[in-house]
Amino acid sequence: MRSIRRIKDDGVGFIKDVSEIIALEAWKDPALIPDLSKDKTIFVFSDYSRAEEHYQTYSFYVFGRSGADYFNAVRKLLREDFHLGRRHMSFKQLNDKIKLKALPAFLEIAGAIDGFVLTFAVDNRIQFMFAEQFLRVAPELFSSVKKRVVEDMLRVVHFGAQAVMLAFSTDQNIVWFTDSDNIVANEKYEVLFGRIAEATIRTMFLSDEKVGHIGFGLTSVDDGSLEIEDFAAVPDLVAGALCETLSKLAQANLRVTPKIILNRPRVSKKTNLICEWISKHQCPLKKFGVVFDKTGPYAGDWRPTFFHIKNLNIAAERPCCGGQHTTPHIREPIRFDIFECSTRCD
Repeated sequence: MRSIRRIKDDGVGFIKDVSEIIALEAWKDPALIPDLSKDKTIFVFSDYSRAEEHYQTYSFYVFGRSGADYFNAVRKLLREDFHLGRRHMSFKQLNDKIKLKALPAFLEIAGAIDGFVLTFAVDNRIQFMFAEQFLRVAPELFSSVKKRVVEDMLRVVHFGAQAVMLAFSTDQNIVWFTDSDNIVANEKYEVLFGRIAEATIRTMFLSDEKVGHIGFGLTSVDDGSLEIEDFAAVPDLVAGALCETLSKLAQANLRVTPKIILNRPRVSKKTNLICEWISKHQCPLKKFGVVFDKTGPYAGDWRPTFFHIKNLNIAAERPCCGGQHTTPHIREPIRFDIFECSTRCD
């Protein structure tokens, strides 16, 4: 069984607890974290949703170079087959019949590669998980940066570093594309995000590992081919759908718990389609998450809980496409890589 990395330093606070929770689930289900050790580079695409009143969601789509090449080739064929043209497969813009018709097929090819989508959902009543501590320790680092932006940046950095740690093998390069969010609203923020993220990955999450190059880029740098946009669409769709689903549960005074599987609430058609895909656990791509719920009146009264969506209507033996392995003739290398990525960490 593949060994799952976890943080051992008690001094990092609740982030160690999150690491332990995921490691425990991976121990119970050895297939939860696919082995990407044969890939020289691992890729992370992240996107975030704040559209609902109850939760903010942060999703990270993680895979290796071989899976990226497969997805890149097949998504072009899918765009032709469904006549998508220049349409973006984003959650907010998923509002026409052509995109909705293409959505299940798009998700199937995204799920046919080895990797995972890790989502963190944070109760909106939890205002600050990181910012107050960091602003006390290094106020000069965040001079002229609003406290809310500091908090969002640090959440993305630490949640993303957790995703990297789960996938990483010794000597691998890491390429991370983030949505063009408020945390990278200008060049100063981009530089700050890159420096903090690299330092966090190297010194907190992979301190005992030999790490290759780390590069960061923005999804907005897509050159018009929609190559980067289509990769980034996957965490965007998941973050949006889970934000809506968890918020609908909260409206009914229901919360995710470790032992109770909740039926999905009534949601929009697009969210229902995405959640049906998330619930397909036979796919090579695994989908799971951690939700942080407020539990009391004080600032530190909240707890992390591991979650996944289970579809009771899908038979356990029903297979799911593993296109990365069943169609080895489809390979068209992606054009972004560690040496091509827009990096702002120097």
